[in-house]
Amino acid sequence: MKKILVVCGNGIASSSIMVSILQDFLKEERMDAQVDKSSLMACTADTFNSYDLVVSSTKLDNPEITTRVIVGAGLLTGLGEDEIFAAVKEELEKQDA
Repeated sequence: MKKILVVCGNGIASSSIMVSILQDFLKEERMDAQVDKSSLMACTADTFNSYDLVVSSTKLDNPEITTRVIVGAGLLTGLGEDEIFAAVKEELEKQDA
């Protein structure tokens, strides 16, 4: 099963909303993935790298993170949501190939 980490500043409100939206999308697409949430401050590069995909409320500038990071703030506003969903789907399907 693929693992997605959703992060925001405090790991409470924004990440909870993004997790819910992502879980609904994955269910609609019949894609199986575990979706976890955390705060940015609680994660190290190793934490990020232990996941197949990271969806963050903000850009992450850490060269030690090798896992693909998608900025998912649009999931909160609805702006660019389709592009975020497409990127998530593409990344998860790419890893299955």
